[in-house]
Amino acid sequence: MTALGTTWTRLALLGGARARTEPELCEAALEGDAAAWDALFRLHQRRVLVALLARGVRVDRARDLCQDAWARLIVQQRAGRLRNLTLPGLAIRQALFLAAEENRRARSRRPHLPVHEVEPPADATTFERIVDRDRLARARVVLEGCPPTARRVFERLYAEPGVRHAEVAEELGLSVQRVRQIVCEVRKTLRAALEEGS
Repeated sequence: MTALGTTWTRLALLGGARARTEPELCEAALEGDAAAWDALFRLHQRRVLVALLARGVRVDRARDLCQDAWARLIVQQRAGRLRNLTLPGLAIRQALFLAAEENRRARSRRPHLPVHEVEPPADATTFERIVDRDRLARARVVLEGCPPTARRVFERLYAEPGVRHAEVAEELGLSVQRVRQIVCEVRKTLRAALEEGS
């Protein structure tokens, strides 16, 4: 199934009795439709999560930041400050902003420690955090083991919102098909690394 076919299938599943297109979902979300927000979240949450992981955010924090980013967008919509939804770019930018703010606060509280060493207090989910750190470490090894071109393609598409395959292809001197192939290969390898030992 093509990427476009997959997107339409996902939209059909999210849309209920009558499938709504993504622009229709965005319009409904801007009008305050909670079901549309839920559908858009389900449609784009993976890409937001991957963008955070590509920036080195721990898996557990990435999940929380992803949720927080969508919540912030809803708050902005309700306050009348959100005029249009360009997704997933807007959600990715919001999540990356929240991650940067969190890192800034962590540095100000404990400047002698690198940010990645600042750990939350131990609680009942300590084991889950250890498992998530292990999965993230495996994902980092996969990304670091990728050829430089593959890493660059992956970073450009997932860490920089709104970038299209054609732009990356032109920038790196590749065909659009090759860019798509690289993305599929990296995602498949990354997914296998994250699912290993789950």
